[in-house]
Amino acid sequence: LLVRYNELDHALDDVSISIKSIRTLQQQPTDELNQFILQCQSKDRELTQHRHELQRLRQRIREISPELHPDDIDQLMQKLNVLEIQWTDAERIIRTLIDNLTKKRSEYHDFENKCKRLIEWFEHFLNTEINHRIDGLTLEASLDILKTEIRNLISDKRRSVNDLVIAARVLQRHITDQLQLQTLKQQIDRLEQILNRTEKHVEKRIKKTEIVLKMFHDFEQGLENLRSWMMDTIETNLQKSLSINTLNSNELRAHQQSIITIEGDIEKHTTIVSSVLALGHYLLSEIDIRSRNINSIPRTIQSIEQRWTSLKDLIRKRKVELDTQHVSWKNVEDAIKRASKMITDHERFLNEVKRTCGQGLQGVKNEYKTLENFKRTLDNDEKDIQQITDNYSEIIRNHPTADSTGEIRSKIKEINTRWEILIGTVHQTMKNLKYMLSVHGDFQL
Repeated sequence: LLVRYNELDHALDDVSISIKSIRTLQQQPTDELNQFILQCQSKDRELTQHRHELQRLRQRIREISPELHPDDIDQLMQKLNVLEIQWTDAERIIRTLIDNLTKKRSEYHDFENKCKRLIEWFEHFLNTEINHRIDGLTLEASLDILKTEIRNLISDKRRSVNDLVIAARVLQRHITDQLQLQTLKQQIDRLEQILNRTEKHVEKRIKKTEIVLKMFHDFEQGLENLRSWMMDTIETNLQKSLSINTLNSNELRAHQQSIITIEGDIEKHTTIVSSVLALGHYLLSEIDIRSRNINSIPRTIQSIEQRWTSLKDLIRKRKVELDTQHVSWKNVEDAIKRASKMITDHERFLNEVKRTCGQGLQGVKNEYKTLENFKRTLDNDEKDIQQITDNYSEIIRNHPTADSTGEIRSKIKEINTRWEILIGTVHQTMKNLKYMLSVHGDFQL
């Protein structure tokens, strides 16, 4: 009987130890949250599976109660009743603990998912969406959307970020895992950084759009002024059909003065035209601003450049007409003198190239590069040489007997001969240098 009593007492003690192990779980750190939840769930299943142990012990106590002293029975029953209360309390504790831990895990996962979605949204917004919202619109419409719709959108996202920051602070108070805490802090830092970067990007985009819009208005105003000036005061006057041969001396002098005035006006507007065109090209270079306003600029620039070129050609034509009427060779002779001096300067430069470029292979390279640049200068100067012949031909066509002695024609022929010799010398020298470089494998096309 004593053995049976002791067995019951020990069995009750074992149950008490199992219950105490449940209470111990409350004091354990929850660093490995998932693992700890699994441990709690295992304990919960263990309690459920061993619930019948209390009924079995009660039954055994009843079976031996007739043989025991009443005090011993009362002691065992009292101990059993206490254990039943503790068992029920342990079940409640473990399930509450599981619920709280599961809720904490769910809150953490919810935070992670929201944080990830927000970061992905900001990245997509910066890389793609902001451009999709305003590309193809006018500058005015783009600026309005940036200042209202997009600013409001980012403000909403900032509120979402602030809510997540608050949620993170709550989570931090319940997390003991240092690695998890560090990860949480990094996520919040990254989220706040990309939010700040997005806000700065939007404000920078607004500022840039405002600047480009003002530049576009300046460009349009400059274009309008140029068109008005070209059409009303310049092109109209230059395109008037005048028969110079029918003008008397006073009318001719007045016409000459008019052409001189217009030429001076064109010269003064050269800087203005250059500024307007430069403004247009700058607007085209702004690759971040893809506005509908900008799309028309290439055609506008091309139109202005063509009209400007035609205008300068027209003033040259009118000047030639006046020079031809006077059958004056002054301009031609001045041009011949300038061309002669230019050719002399070029010949002197050509003679100095070899001496100044150094010796050896590097000297050959330097000489070839210098002649390459020099050839481009010659290509540009050739227009002036050709213009002399063109002007002479125009005068002779209108006045066949003007150069009856052939003096001017002889001078032009001499200029052309010297020019051809100069061009030929440069060409042959470059050909020789190219051959020498190719022998050394250093010539690159």
